[in-house]
Amino acid sequence: MSLFSSVSAAKPKVADYPFTTLVPNLGVVPYGGYKTMVMADIPGLIAGASEGHGLGTRFLRHVERTDLFLHLVDLTCMQEGDPFENFQMINNELNSHDESLSQKPQLVVLTKMDVPEAKELAQELTQHFESLGYPVFQISAVTGEGLKELVNAIGDELDRRREEQAEQPLDSE
Repeated sequence: MSLFSSVSAAKPKVADYPFTTLVPNLGVVPYGGYKTMVMADIPGLIAGASEGHGLGTRFLRHVERTDLFLHLVDLTCMQEGDPFENFQMINNELNSHDESLSQKPQLVVLTKMDVPEAKELAQELTQHFESLGYPVFQISAVTGEGLKELVNAIGDELDRRREEQAEQPLDSE
């Protein structure tokens, strides 16, 4: 079970190991009672992606059109590196690819809250990311914990951004 398949009708390949997503997937997510948004599930980035390592530049082109980023932090995979260092590496790759990407809103999503060890780690990481100004959500795609709050927060942010864009005057040339 994944966040993406839990909130949309999309059914991407899901497995119990990192980097399962091999190609970008799109899914429609309902929010706010009658509105919808398109969510993209992008394969994970590795260090050097902006320089063409792995499939990085192919995936980075997809994120140029996004309005905001969700950084999913799997708290059951802590042996794969420090979550904050991984978060910074991804942001460095985004910025190296296109500096305007660093200006987009970012939400941190701590996953697998149905696992007791994840709940223990979540408090400390939540405080750390929030101290840096990032909104943090704790979810479980298996139990549904936190999904409604996350989807509503994403929808609210997208609505706010659309309102701001609508208020901007059109350039006349």
